[in-house]
Amino acid sequence: MKTHGLPEAKGAADEAQALKCPSCGAFLDGGVRRCGYCKVELASVRCWCCFSLAFAGTGHCARCGSRLGLEGDLGPTERTCPGCKADVLHTIDVGAHRLQECPECTGVMLDHETLEHITHSREAEAGVRLRGGPNKASSSVRQPVVYRQCPGCDKIMNRKNFGRVSGVIIDVCSDHGIWFDPDELTQVLEFVATGGMSRLREREAMDAKAELSKRRLEALAEQHKQPHLNTATAHHGSTGALVLALSGLGGFNW
Repeated sequence: MKTHGLPEAKGAADEAQALKCPSCGAFLDGGVRRCGYCKVELASVRCWCCFSLAFAGTGHCARCGSRLGLEGDLGPTERTCPGCKADVLHTIDVGAHRLQECPECTGVMLDHETLEHITHSREAEAGVRLRGGPNKASSSVRQPVVYRQCPGCDKIMNRKNFGRVSGVIIDVCSDHGIWFDPDELTQVLEFVATGGMSRLREREAMDAKAELSKRRLEALAEQHKQPHLNTATAHHGSTGALVLALSGLGGFNW
């Protein structure tokens, strides 16, 4: 299908929304690869920083303000989109990162290593603050629960709240990676860039301390219930509870 160019945009979010399809003249929403009416492919590019979509010709990302760069489409894969089932995934290079995207619904699939690298980079850049531009996927309407099949192995993926408190529900395959519905990757990076992971680690540390104190008190209470225990046994019981509590404090895992 032929890709149509678009008139140069000035970068403002409202102006991006005002663009029209060069094929049928319909107004275009931001964050699309194809016209929603005539399905003609549009010239668009992903931001290397927040991974939101912008129309080609726009100098800066309307979502985070980063200067837009080049994008490489390496062609279609043999994997079917687990979101809309309407198209196969394409492999694309965005900055230094490679991912797979559905050109119809714009959902993306990342392997675990790539997601870890991207999130760590965003967290390290303390000055990055995504502005939360216009977005068709950020609706407050409650979406129905849908379990996706991994495009790599066809197994049902696990639904997981990214960072446990972000509110962005992603689909995870332990072997092949993570599926993000349209705009979910950008929402995740917004959560990371605004200190979400740091706040979560602090919260988990406080919860761990509270759990440790609770287990020690339970061990002491059990000791008082059994007065026949000698001092050595009581000390062992208290220490054993402490060891059990510490063993439950595993490393942080998003």
